[in-house]
Amino acid sequence: MDFSYYLNPQTPGPETDGKLIDEVLGQVDLAEKYGFSQVWLTEHHFTGYNVYSDPLIMAAAISQRNPSMTIGFAVNVVPFLHPVRFATQINLLDQLTKGKLIAGIGPGNGPIEFGGFGVDLQKRHEMMTEFVNVLEQAWNSEQTGGFEYSGEYYQGNVSGRIIPSSIQKPMRVAVASATPERLEWIGSKGWSLLLGPQHPEILAARMSHYFEGMEKAGLTPEQRARAWANTSVLRQVYVSEDDEDWRETLSDVIDTYVRKSALANTGIDDLPKDQFETRKQGYLDGGWLHGGSADEIFERLRPFAEMGINNIMCWMNFGHMPDERIRAGMKRFAEQVIPRLNEVKVKPDILPELLKLNPERLHASQAPSRYQQVR
Repeated sequence: MDFSYYLNPQTPGPETDGKLIDEVLGQVDLAEKYGFSQVWLTEHHFTGYNVYSDPLIMAAAISQRNPSMTIGFAVNVVPFLHPVRFATQINLLDQLTKGKLIAGIGPGNGPIEFGGFGVDLQKRHEMMTEFVNVLEQAWNSEQTGGFEYSGEYYQGNVSGRIIPSSIQKPMRVAVASATPERLEWIGSKGWSLLLGPQHPEILAARMSHYFEGMEKAGLTPEQRARAWANTSVLRQVYVSEDDEDWRETLSDVIDTYVRKSALANTGIDDLPKDQFETRKQGYLDGGWLHGGSADEIFERLRPFAEMGINNIMCWMNFGHMPDERIRAGMKRFAEQVIPRLNEVKVKPDILPELLKLNPERLHASQAPSRYQQVR
């Protein structure tokens, strides 16, 4: 099982930006020392929800500090990018990482961010479809010697190839989605799936739609295994000391995160008290945050190991948590949780069992064969 250090640290203001970026880079150094094999970056702008904003530049810095780590994106926001330039940047990062790169993309959803870039939020899915078409042409241009593209959002004529070339052929790609149609589309492409904070039975349903897409596209066993190897689940994680009341320790951290998350995702700067409490309770109950002792964290994450998910993205820096507390939690996770999770055996029948808990989304009988094919 792989463990990834996920980077989305909030910032309280401009006076702390530089300090936080230095701390984040130091935490990645520590994650590498503790055996985390990957680091994943995301993209957010304007609200303080993310201190570095540009994941591509941040990834370039990390590639030179932490050469053993695979770098992934969860995700680069497609409507803020140009597909030809993105192909060039990803190819360069692929060279800088010696092929240890996963190009994660998604449509985004933050109204403040879309407003800042002057992009229509309602057009994001159409833009992503067109973006992917151009991106795939760009990655194939080494064979074709150039290409022309003409759509509603992107038009151009590339006379030549994308330079530099990539090491990976094809490039590893990861996408986050929730709708059955999009999940099948991701599977059909042979791309990896990024899974969010939902409970295991919901994730099982999404995985089954994903496998359905693989089956319909006739992917080879090698293609399926490559895609599944980088499919990941994201969780905020804080491993407390045995006698620590982690809810009290993280009280301010949780409140800060809930407010910053609301601003980034809804554009609401000052939540009324009742809305704040509702949102906070949903956050605590919904599966984002796993806090507690090493034993409790192990039990919360064990279902993902039993499901055969190969990568857990650990989000440990959030809500203005102090650097020393983050580092202490990382150490406890590395020493007391990772070894136990690596001993967990995959349960071959767990997917249909989970789907029985979620019958309105998918029948259990649809899942087992496709699940077995990628294991």
